[in-house]
Amino acid sequence: MTATARTAGSSKPRPGAKPVAAAKSTSATFRRRVDVWMLRWQGRLDSEWSDRVLPWALALGLFIILELLSAARVRSLEGTVDLASYTQGIWLIHNGYEPVLTITTGANLLAQQLAFVVYPLSLAGNVVPVQGALLFLQSAALALAVVPIWLIARRLANLRVGAAFTLVVVYALFPTMHNLNLSGFYPETLALPLLLYAAYFGLGRHWRRYLACCVLVVLCRADFGLVVAGLGGLLWAEGRKVEGRVSVVAGIAYTALAVFVLQPRFGDGSFAHIAAFSAFGDSPGSILGGMVVHPGDTLSAVFREQNFDLLITLFAPVAFLPFLAPRYLLPVLPLQFLFLVSDVPRQAVYGQQTVAITAFIFLATAFALARIGRAGVERITVDRRVLAALLLSATLFFIRDAASSPYQSPWAWGGRDAADVARIDAADTVGSDLSVRVSAPLLNRVAERPRVYELVPTDEPDAAAAAEGVDAVVLDESTVPNWTATDREVFDLGLEELGFEKVSSSNGISVYVRRGVSTEDPGTTS
Repeated sequence: MTATARTAGSSKPRPGAKPVAAAKSTSATFRRRVDVWMLRWQGRLDSEWSDRVLPWALALGLFIILELLSAARVRSLEGTVDLASYTQGIWLIHNGYEPVLTITTGANLLAQQLAFVVYPLSLAGNVVPVQGALLFLQSAALALAVVPIWLIARRLANLRVGAAFTLVVVYALFPTMHNLNLSGFYPETLALPLLLYAAYFGLGRHWRRYLACCVLVVLCRADFGLVVAGLGGLLWAEGRKVEGRVSVVAGIAYTALAVFVLQPRFGDGSFAHIAAFSAFGDSPGSILGGMVVHPGDTLSAVFREQNFDLLITLFAPVAFLPFLAPRYLLPVLPLQFLFLVSDVPRQAVYGQQTVAITAFIFLATAFALARIGRAGVERITVDRRVLAALLLSATLFFIRDAASSPYQSPWAWGGRDAADVARIDAADTVGSDLSVRVSAPLLNRVAERPRVYELVPTDEPDAAAAAEGVDAVVLDESTVPNWTATDREVFDLGLEELGFEKVSSSNGISVYVRRGVSTEDPGTTS
């Protein structure tokens, strides 16, 4: 056989080669069709009407989800002590009382964070019950953050609609946002969309709107003035020198005035956060000096395990992209540093202390996507693989860390068992005017009154502590699982000797009322 014949014979297709080539061709055709379909829809959505309609529609959908989740959680009598505390404080303001929180601190509501925003919030009590209004407004504020995130992505970072939509979905899955929604109520949560709007208006040179947002931000929490100062520093670095300097000076000045002058007047006259920084000193000056003189202790506090876990929880859902645009994280660093150094309960670390940094994480993520994207004719296009990885990261960490994760079975919330019904009946029994001490699961049902206290569980029954200064006591036996039948009998006899009588007992929920006090006409004697 000649060489020509061998060459001709070797050119014959091997068995199975044609189906493989056909499969590859079909796959490539399908990908091209998908690309064409996506480009067509992106072309339709990359327009002014989508920027006007889409973010508000997405915010409305997220609000419905958040409101249903928070309402279901409270309906199941799983609301937090913080929710009960703010419910009492704002109810007191609405009814003309001084907002002294008997549930938690025993101090004025403004002594905590000087959140003057609670006064306009109290007006909501004219329309709906205070607690329902607080949950509604908090869910609305968290959902409203979608709009400035979209505007930042589209008008400042100049991203295409696909990247902007992905960023909004990542926010909707952000574990910290869901944890804030379900951890009670905090006035500073209302500042989340305001911080994003302040960044958007400031970087976009809308100075009056920027100023209005900054004023509202500091009314939600006094030390957010440091964030306003940091935002001023960012504007200064961006070339807006006058506005930046004004923001820096005003933010620092307000924080100093509020924390060192105004806030103590609503408390005991001392610096309100001494306990959180007690490891460094016993006054603002000594605390600052202690941090400087002992840098090792300061760094040890910053990098303790709890803070490391917090940083992972905050940055992993956005695939650590904010570190590609660190300039936009700088405004929140001074305040976050103080948060990391402070010694506060874990609930605060993962709750209200994450509000400000959440806003700047999404600001930085938008600009990070713009930095790694490819400049087109009008917009910046981000590789779909990057967006897919971002979505995957957000989904995984939502499932792992969010309070509304599928592992928490949120679809089962809102139901009530026999014990819940007994708790509601007990709350109805003590009326609305009696001073009461109740177990934690009932606090949110009885919070709207001048004097209500938590019945703190103890290893052994203490009837005297339970009865002190109140007309009624409600014991939920599920909060004292270590009590024996003898312990419960000792508690009953102790309250009886102190002038109380048991008026009802059902499913482990017992109601004791002081003799001579009428539950039918609260506040009167029989």
